[in-house]
Amino acid sequence: MRTEALAAAALLFAATAATAASEEELLERIEQLELRIDDLETDAEERPYERSGGGADWTRFVRIGGSANAGYFGGEDNSWVEPDSFQIWDTRLFVDAQLGDDIELFDREVFRNVGFLFEWNLVRLGELENDVGEIYADFQGFLGQDAVNFQVGRFQIPVGEAYLYYSRGEARKPFISHPLGGPWWWDEGVRFYGSSGDGMFGYVASISDGDTPFNTESSYGKQGTLRLFVRPTEWLYASVSGLHSGRTGSTDSAAHGALWLGETWARAFGAGSDVDNYQDGMLVDDGPNVLIENWLVASDVILDFEDALRVWLAYGRYDINSSGGSFYDRVLHYWIAEAIVRGAWISDALKPFYVGARGSGLGTYRDDEGYALDARFRPTLGYNMEALTAYSAVLGWDVSRFLRLRAEYTLLDADLVTGVDSAIRNESTQIDYFAVEVGASF
Repeated sequence: MRTEALAAAALLFAATAATAASEEELLERIEQLELRIDDLETDAEERPYERSGGGADWTRFVRIGGSANAGYFGGEDNSWVEPDSFQIWDTRLFVDAQLGDDIELFDREVFRNVGFLFEWNLVRLGELENDVGEIYADFQGFLGQDAVNFQVGRFQIPVGEAYLYYSRGEARKPFISHPLGGPWWWDEGVRFYGSSGDGMFGYVASISDGDTPFNTESSYGKQGTLRLFVRPTEWLYASVSGLHSGRTGSTDSAAHGALWLGETWARAFGAGSDVDNYQDGMLVDDGPNVLIENWLVASDVILDFEDALRVWLAYGRYDINSSGGSFYDRVLHYWIAEAIVRGAWISDALKPFYVGARGSGLGTYRDDEGYALDARFRPTLGYNMEALTAYSAVLGWDVSRFLRLRAEYTLLDADLVTGVDSAIRNESTQIDYFAVEVGASF
């Protein structure tokens, strides 16, 4: 289109100059302009990501996006949202770039497309983070196969479906809060993905360092994951996931497993807390720093009826195996049951609105064995939580495609192990919270 426009303009210019030039001079000028147009077309074919003159036309191949959530947050006396206040709750910036397409080697296409993603994790849960979220190079269509794609760098750990609601998913999640126990977090490594041509079957797999901190490999124990999904109909989706993480931690540093379940992750028992530990009704010491391995199995089912109803059901089991033997081993279970009713199901006039209800839980579900089930309660409840259960209700209004208003209230219940003293037990009451939030994205 650009070269055709240049050609038309050049010919028009030449024609208007006819009165001031001889026919021979005019023909010579037209010939020169045509040669210049040919050169420009050659430049465009050989250097599609550059303008003539050498400057990078980055606006054609780079997209800037982001989201920000802010509002009024509050809760009961012992909730983690205290005191009641206006807060910037989540803010992140994304840069997507196309690095090239139709990449060839020895006259054979190696990649259909190569891209790049960067996420600036600026604010999360009301805290200034100012660090890196996802950052990776994305290689698509390896050797012409749509089912073989991979990303190299730092990415969301691909197990379950909850991780899709974090990071870029913050802008489209229906609730303000996240479900208890939903697996997620970032890690460095390689992530593979692909699907069948009709999108009915697919997979996501990864191998990564296996530690929560950025660019950390504490014990050379890699983490591997696999998620398989199927979409037999337009309204039914299901997936199963598995994860294995090797040895983490050392004699000098407590383990930090990479996978998070909501707001907790695999740590050495008692690490990062000054609260007394209770087990079998008695005070016990902290466990050793090293975790031998961790296992996760999970399943998710989503029923989505457009403009009417969406239901999400999930369950997972996470085994944390300590180097201190079975006494410090823990098995955590999480569950999620969520339903969103869209206003369009009732009336076209209510199409921008939705209501939702969600129950979720995480715990050992054993009154003699506890764990730190949410890092925000670790300073007060330590590793003495048997189970956390949350029941949330939300009302949402999609003001526009890029703006959403939400109000949510959550009843939160914390069950503690037997033997815990009254001072700790009192901290487990009055922990409900609420929020009214506006979320913008672009």
